[in-house]
Amino acid sequence: MKAVIGTPIGSVIIYVKNDKITKIRLTFQKEGWAARQKNKDFPSLDGWSARQKNKDFPSLNGSAARQKNKDFPSLDGWAAGRRGANKNENYYNSKTKKHFDIIYAYLYGDLQKIPKEIFDFPGETAFAKKVYETLYNTKKGSVITYQELASKAGNPKSYRAVGNLMKNNPLPIIIPCHRVIKSDGSIGKFSPSIKWKKYLLDLER
Repeated sequence: MKAVIGTPIGSVIIYVKNDKITKIRLTFQKEGWAARQKNKDFPSLDGWSARQKNKDFPSLNGSAARQKNKDFPSLDGWAAGRRGANKNENYYNSKTKKHFDIIYAYLYGDLQKIPKEIFDFPGETAFAKKVYETLYNTKKGSVITYQELASKAGNPKSYRAVGNLMKNNPLPIIIPCHRVIKSDGSIGKFSPSIKWKKYLLDLER
């Protein structure tokens, strides 16, 4: 089963099995991006560029600010309505409602972390599990470099391996690989799309 959250730049597809999220896929739609560019009711990606110049990375204050700012989506807004837009069980039903609502609250609400009981934690080796665990425990609104993540996972020289783990992360958003940047402060790569990475970082401002 799966649930789909529509966003201004694409879809968040949540795959659910045995009441747990097993995979998340981010799709990019040029049409959605163009529409967002014309629609001022969605978060702007301009913030990332501004932060790069000011060295002012996202903070935890952003979430509270968004709740007061009606220019950002809320649980009562357009995307909440997306749930009922398609009655097909592959999009939203009683078995996926919980997962949809939690991911949505994490993206656009005050939820700071996805509870572990609703997803299968990834990682096939002890190092991979440690990397994903460390990243999972980073604060919403923060960033970390590949090298810092490797060090915290116990192997400072394995930053390239960390990059591969980010590339193959089955649970983007839950294991927030969009928060991992290069040591020089540049945004780095992101498998779904750099626009997705900027979008997610800006949501956490």
